[in-house]
Amino acid sequence: MASRDELRIFVRDALVAGKARGEISTVLTGAGWSASEVHDALNAWDETPFSPPIPRPVATVSARDFFVYALTFGLLLIGAFNLVLVLQALVDLAFAEESYGATDLIRWGVSVLIVTAPLYLWLTLRERRKLAEDPALYRSAIRKWLTYLALLFAAMTLLVVLIATVYALLTGDLTGQFIAKALIVVVVAGGIFLFYFNDIRRGDPQ
Repeated sequence: MASRDELRIFVRDALVAGKARGEISTVLTGAGWSASEVHDALNAWDETPFSPPIPRPVATVSARDFFVYALTFGLLLIGAFNLVLVLQALVDLAFAEESYGATDLIRWGVSVLIVTAPLYLWLTLRERRKLAEDPALYRSAIRKWLTYLALLFAAMTLLVVLIATVYALLTGDLTGQFIAKALIVVVVAGGIFLFYFNDIRRGDPQ
């Protein structure tokens, strides 16, 4: 079976021969290639009238990107989780008469944040400088995958909070303490979602 690389080469040769993109698409579709495969193969070459056709930039993958971005997003998740725990423990102290274990939980969460927050900020600012110096780094496939995973995590967290709020409303358990703790999760998860959503938009070609 022909590979996608062979398809890409075929499209290039057809464009060099002066074939129209619509004609190439029709021929390839008739040969059994899917519409998405044909679209990707044609989209690999710029439409600027120049011969030979100009290749468009492609996503890159590197072990260095995997290490840096996996570490960054791992620190983000650990830090965000512990930030929520600390803030919710403070809410428990403010609302509940008994606070068994809350003090230890706060101490542990603050300890985690003292370690993870500076390291996360340093890695993020370091990558921002690199991206500003070389926008081609926005094409890192690892960066895009892990960014979308962060968006997925934040979106699912917001969805769970919404479901829990509706459930609490229906069961009559929607107390001030519950609302305060839910708002903490919404602010943290929503902040992460907006930050990385804007980051994705900044890196996408216009």
